[in-house]
Amino acid sequence: TPSHTEADATLVVEAVDGVHALTHLWWRGDRTPHIDPLAWDQAAIEVGRARVLAVADVVIPGHGRPFRVRPVERAAG
Repeated sequence: TPSHTEADATLVVEAVDGVHALTHLWWRGDRTPHIDPLAWDQAAIEVGRARVLAVADVVIPGHGRPFRVRPVERAAG
């Protein structure tokens, strides 16, 4: 998942409260800046963002607070 450079990567881990993605595809928890001023290829960032949002419940951006993509699903009981 390239972001600032081609070599950037996203770490995806399964946790008790869902799938977490640690990434530099976003800078902050409010998902800004929308256009990355340091991006080597903004189109590649957009593809990577879509991939991460499709699998993650929580995203931990490079410089900000985590944000939840989907609400926590609770077991009935």
